[in-house]
Amino acid sequence: MRITRRGLLAAGLATPAIWSAAAQDWPAGRTLRVIVGYPAGGPTDLVARLVAEGLREAIGASVIVENRGGARGSIGAAVAARAEPDGTTLWLGPVQTQVLNPLLMRNISYDPLKDFVGVGTVAALPNVLVVNPSTLNVSSVQELIARGKREPNALTYGTYGPGSSPHMFAVVLQKVGGFEALQVPYQGSAPASNALLSGEISFLFDNITTAAAQAQGGKVRALAVTSRTRSPALPDVPTMAEAGLPGFDLNFWFALYAPARVPQPILARLRTALDRVMASPEFVRQLAARGAEPFAVPAADLQGFFEAEARNWAALVREAGLQPE
Repeated sequence: MRITRRGLLAAGLATPAIWSAAAQDWPAGRTLRVIVGYPAGGPTDLVARLVAEGLREAIGASVIVENRGGARGSIGAAVAARAEPDGTTLWLGPVQTQVLNPLLMRNISYDPLKDFVGVGTVAALPNVLVVNPSTLNVSSVQELIARGKREPNALTYGTYGPGSSPHMFAVVLQKVGGFEALQVPYQGSAPASNALLSGEISFLFDNITTAAAQAQGGKVRALAVTSRTRSPALPDVPTMAEAGLPGFDLNFWFALYAPARVPQPILARLRTALDRVMASPEFVRQLAARGAEPFAVPAADLQGFFEAEARNWAALVREAGLQPE
């Protein structure tokens, strides 16, 4: 019978010496993989590929991105959670998989707080509230809210499914604006954006990577960004706070994780490597080119940050009356 390190660990027989020896030559001769729970080309995938490229240089090893899409990212998360905890499998998790899925999905086979250990947060990506000016003649957030109040449930909004950033931002908008609109879910940013352009939906909190180009080309009208400060990608577009909705400060972040039982020496090396990536001007520039920004939480504060985010989002989900499916 083949005895693996995971088996030793489960049996309580893995000693610090064994893990120390494993960590000394890590990652010599190995290929690291960063699992993403969404198809290639989306926001999470783009961030993951930037991180992977940075890790290649910082660690000196081959790093690949593996897309395991489906079930709102939960399929990829489960694969990463079950991986051998040897430092060769990492997980790039956004707010949806790490916080919202456990709140909005009845059956997921991973526990974000128990099955993963944070290597570090890496980026935050704002969304942009956009409308199609040819089908909805509003020029500001306040005009959109007024329209929603005059015509209850007449407006529709696109999402990438329950718990996605467009969904949660729209829930908050309706809550603070005091109106109701109808959700229309799509399978990602591209079909939701196309639905807005064709007039199928009234508004959309689209990701900034897609929305910025369309707004600059006049295809959509950008009413506000969800970040705390204006985005360099759309410097003339106000923040939600500037548009009259203070406290609209939800942060959709991305973080890099390892399976929970990764050896501490390897986790320390991963964190050091990620620090180098985050400090790279090229990494920051590449994020900015996609409308994102670096987002770093000190390693000592990571677990507390993740736990606080779980509590904060749970409160919002309760207030919104959302139920798991």
